[in-house]
Amino acid sequence: MKKIIIVSLLNLMIIMMYSFSRAEKKQPEGILIPEGYRNWTHVKTAVNNPTFASHSGFHHIYANPKAMEGYKTGRFADGSIIVFDVLESLPQKNGDIYEGKRKLIDVMVKNSSQFNETGGWGYEEFVYSDSVTTKALHPTKEQCFNCHNTRKASDFIFSNYRS
Repeated sequence: MKKIIIVSLLNLMIIMMYSFSRAEKKQPEGILIPEGYRNWTHVKTAVNNPTFASHSGFHHIYANPKAMEGYKTGRFADGSIIVFDVLESLPQKNGDIYEGKRKLIDVMVKNSSQFNETGGWGYEEFVYSDSVTTKALHPTKEQCFNCHNTRKASDFIFSNYRS
């Protein structure tokens, strides 16, 4: 009888360990970096932003087709996605500035029902270190929305399409 109980407990522990290891490998929930975003419309590029040291460098902004409609109309429909790709700026001796390593990618996704408390937009930041990406550890939603909330009149968007 003791053997049966011990074997049953061992089997249960193995099943639990397997379940936990599988749960850790699942796709993370929430906003992800969209595949192929660099093939979307390039909205604009800016260099350096001294307000946020982590955001200083080259800022490349990309928009999916729904977001491009929003740039034209001033109102962004659900399904709009904007990607803010930040790379280091490397000043050269000749005065040029070259792109360096990727620093971070910010992603905004419009889903009015899921992100109602933040003007319909969801925010996520992915920080790069030695070409490895990790989600930002700060409360991105609140930090991003606190700043974007100042742009209510433009549907919480800072950038304009560079035509």
